[in-house]
Amino acid sequence: MDAGRQNRDPRDNEETDRVAIGRPEGAGQVTFANAAEQLLDNGYEPIPIKPGQKAPALSRWTSVQVDEAAIATWRMAHGSCGVGLRTGRLVGVDIDILDPDRAHAAQALATLRFGETLMRVGCWPKRLLLYRTQSPFAKMKSGQIEILGLGQQFVAFGLHPGTGRPYSWPLGETPLEVPLSDLPVIDLTAAAAFLAEIGPTGQRSERGSRSGRQTPAGTGDPVRDAQGLVIDGRDGWLSSCAYHAVWDAIDAGGAPDADLIALQTWMRFEATSDLLRPKQDGAACYDIDDALWKVRDKLRLHANDALPSRDRPEIAPDYAVPTLTVLEARSQLDAEIAGFAEATYAWHVAGGQDEPPKLALRATVGLGKSAISRQHLSALQTRLRDAGLPHRIVVFVASHALAEEAAAAWEETGVSVAVLRGYERKEPGTGRPMCKNLKSVKAAIANRRDIQRSACQKNLSIRCPYFAGCPKQENRRQVSLADVVVAPYDAMFHKLAGTKNGIALVIVDEACWQRAPKVLPGLSLGSLAAEFLSSGRTFGSPIGRAARAADLAALRQHLHAALARSGPGPLKRAACQDEGLDAQACRAAVELEEQRLRSSSPTAGQAEERVKEIIEASLWNERVYTMIDLWTALETFLEGETTHCPTIRVGDVNPNTGDSAIVCSQLRTMDNGFARLPGLHLDATFRSALATPVLGPMREITIDAAAPHMAVTLIPGAFGKGRLVEGLEFSPGHQATARSGSLLARCIDYVRLVALACGKEEEILVVTNKDIEPVFWGLPKVSTAHFNAVAGIDAWKDVRTLIVIGRPLPRDSDVATLAGVHLGADAAGEYHATAAGLWMRDSTPRTVRVLRHEDPMAEVIRAAICDDELIQVIGRGRGVNRTAQNPLDVHILADVALPLVHDRIVPWDSIQPGIFERMLLEGAAVDSPSDAFALHPQMFSSLEQAKSVFRRALFKGQTPYIYIRGLTLKSAQYRRRGRGRSWQMTWWIDGDAATVQRQLGSVLGDLAEWRPE
Repeated sequence: MDAGRQNRDPRDNEETDRVAIGRPEGAGQVTFANAAEQLLDNGYEPIPIKPGQKAPALSRWTSVQVDEAAIATWRMAHGSCGVGLRTGRLVGVDIDILDPDRAHAAQALATLRFGETLMRVGCWPKRLLLYRTQSPFAKMKSGQIEILGLGQQFVAFGLHPGTGRPYSWPLGETPLEVPLSDLPVIDLTAAAAFLAEIGPTGQRSERGSRSGRQTPAGTGDPVRDAQGLVIDGRDGWLSSCAYHAVWDAIDAGGAPDADLIALQTWMRFEATSDLLRPKQDGAACYDIDDALWKVRDKLRLHANDALPSRDRPEIAPDYAVPTLTVLEARSQLDAEIAGFAEATYAWHVAGGQDEPPKLALRATVGLGKSAISRQHLSALQTRLRDAGLPHRIVVFVASHALAEEAAAAWEETGVSVAVLRGYERKEPGTGRPMCKNLKSVKAAIANRRDIQRSACQKNLSIRCPYFAGCPKQENRRQVSLADVVVAPYDAMFHKLAGTKNGIALVIVDEACWQRAPKVLPGLSLGSLAAEFLSSGRTFGSPIGRAARAADLAALRQHLHAALARSGPGPLKRAACQDEGLDAQACRAAVELEEQRLRSSSPTAGQAEERVKEIIEASLWNERVYTMIDLWTALETFLEGETTHCPTIRVGDVNPNTGDSAIVCSQLRTMDNGFARLPGLHLDATFRSALATPVLGPMREITIDAAAPHMAVTLIPGAFGKGRLVEGLEFSPGHQATARSGSLLARCIDYVRLVALACGKEEEILVVTNKDIEPVFWGLPKVSTAHFNAVAGIDAWKDVRTLIVIGRPLPRDSDVATLAGVHLGADAAGEYHATAAGLWMRDSTPRTVRVLRHEDPMAEVIRAAICDDELIQVIGRGRGVNRTAQNPLDVHILADVALPLVHDRIVPWDSIQPGIFERMLLEGAAVDSPSDAFALHPQMFSSLEQAKSVFRRALFKGQTPYIYIRGLTLKSAQYRRRGRGRSWQMTWWIDGDAATVQRQLGSVLGDLAEWRPE
């Protein structure tokens, strides 16, 4: 580029090189008079727009017929007006975003999903894209993006009321050249999915302040005044204008012209910025030379391949779509379990000296893992018994309740079964406590002694006073004789009483990893500093008691100082080194702590006073053992090389007490007596990284089946427990209710609408957080459950619809603790919104915004707690077993991306119940605010408020659309008695027209006319 060209004013350039900016920013002086006929011929519905405004010049423009006769009349009356295009068959994607990066991202996503199309710009970076549909639908909105449908319009040609400049078509073509029939096609499902993909990124907007300025929503955003003009951060804004103008020119193809790009940049900057104030240095005001400098800088960067791309790569789904049919998957599952049974038999025949067979089966919920395993393993049990080999089976399940169900299923195979019941459980049938002497049991546990020998029976003559007729002792006898023992997960970490001999294999049903961590109780910086270390008899012989007490006190002081110095989070090695703590010091501390242990005699057969002394000593010993475990964990850490201890963390300061908790976690592993046996792990959400440290190495097999008759609708959004709980209220009788207008209340209304869409005999299951569940009790046709209480339950296999509201999300501190104990990771960071890919039923990918943890190890924990639980919840509907005759609909209201095939993605903004739906749920909706106030006074504070709500609802003579499948509306026109009464509309779901007519008449008075449609 020569020097003369560089120095001249780009506004003097009369060229209109399309390579740089496409069609000029202004589309010429297009008026209704000279454009309407051509637009009508091209298939559009043009209407006159008031000059310099966005409002139509016609009344009842939403329903008027647009034809040649109407155009001729309007050209005479409104010829100088601007031109609007009514939407319906025409669809406008209105991107009302002031952040140019996000506006471009929305446009790029629309182009990717729907295709290249016409683009209209009024006030850049806002823009509107044109599409068409074969089945018109009502408008949809999510955040700052609106899809204009039935009953809407947008300005195509005219002056923008904010900038005073003509609306432009930067890509070159306009509806005057491109017929409606040539626009890309969009439908309701695709439109909803697009809005859901944009998600919260379209909701960030500028917030007002008392000064009249608009404060930025996020770091780096320019500050705007009340009129939307940039008043602070203008240099960055000009740079952003230049950046996008350069990329617009590059994307157009050819050689970009710096002068033309600078002109476009300046026009955008001038229309959106306050130019009355000088630059920050006060020397001069911004002018076009500043734009040209910015443009040249961007072009230089591009020439050097250093200009950052503005296109975001599409996030591909990180999971595969199942291809196996249910029959194929079951056949593979059957073969794998049969193979495991054969390998187990061979291992026992060979003497059981080699590594035992271990199999982890990750199979889709509903394939029948448990049933198939019972079939093969009961046959294996018979073979082993006949061969004189160990044949007993131990099955570990999530809870005592599931243990009872599993035991009943095993009994159907003809074997003897016993459920191992804990000391604190109740005896089935009688309700008696399994143990009447729990204090002695707890003392034995605290003293780390064998419960049976310490608390129950030392020998044949020394026993607990309740031993005879004790339900727990009877349970031990049953367990010792049973072919199959079913026990809760916690039992796998200990030797199983009564099963010393004859065990052939172990089954773990579903994920058990969350039961493995154990947190040492009662530790805090305050308790560590305040605990008094007596030099009394607990330090062994009298010689040196005081010295040993002093040594331990010094070590404790160093430990306290190291933890306090380290601060919140994982314990830092540097803090320990600063206090002179090393592995040797920890071992010395353990020895000194052990000398503090008090005598722990068995309680069985002891006099009552002696039992009290033993129990008191056990409380002391429990604390001593806690300190021994803490020192041992610290020793393990200091023997390594990591800079942070993943299993010892200091909590934040409690504002009420000023103290900080010390969280020391231990990972329990399967007892060696079980670990050395053949093992089968059945888990629909198996994660090797979490299961292997607990159960040991296993051969892993994944068997996923397709569920063609399970339709999944994802409604992404902020349905976290905190937001839902905000809507909870409690009646005087402590009954949970939802506050009117809250997110929780809208979720309840959504469930009610879905229930109405189902058949009269069809049932709905709602699963949500435990605190939220009670508000859904009592809804017609609705059953409820809560997270972490559904695994293994088969009672909902025939529900018509399954609705998940929210998700279980662990706290940052819990995630960090679990990542430390399970994965040995120092998890840092926090939750953040990010993009994740999903597969749709038509094999296309989609992207949604989800909440995930920024630390990879912490994300493993989050996914295992949150996503895996939701998979278990959805599995209760047994989607793989459904057919065309009994399909399953799944609605997921959460910001998650589950490894499922999705049928619809719908933004909550477009599907959440509003005033129209609330009226429907009360029997009938009407389009008159005064009639609505009379019919539903509980919904409005006054008639004026009803009118305001209706203005926002925008009925405008169109039939409202409810985006819930299967829900159809009935309608009628009615007119009330009295002079000047106009026709109104009413809609309802249930009941016949005569019933609704009577309902309206009872409130509004006898109707003059009634016309059902």
